[in-house]
Amino acid sequence: MRYRIKLLRGTSRASFVMDHGRVGPRGALGGHDGGVNKVVVNYASGESFIPPHLSKAQDILIVAGDAITVSTPGGGGYGDPADRDPALIERDLVRGYYTAEQIAEKFAGKLGVKN
Repeated sequence: MRYRIKLLRGTSRASFVMDHGRVGPRGALGGHDGGVNKVVVNYASGESFIPPHLSKAQDILIVAGDAITVSTPGGGGYGDPADRDPALIERDLVRGYYTAEQIAEKFAGKLGVKN
């Protein structure tokens, strides 16, 4: 999930204390690990701040016009991705879950795509 919060007026302070900032949820039976949480503070000045611990930061001062974007991972994968039905892989490509380059890297040979 990804969401963005923008402060419209005044000042505030924000804190984020989330897990999975460095290592995503573990995959099972050959599945890949899930993604990591990400927090980005975009200041109205054009500067940005990414917490040193990626998903943990406290007492961040924000003012009107500043925005915070938070991305949270799904779970880890289940089973070896190369064993997936080619039709499902192609469906994921059409839906925009993967780019053609990512498909070529992850599923080389599965769809006749050479890496």
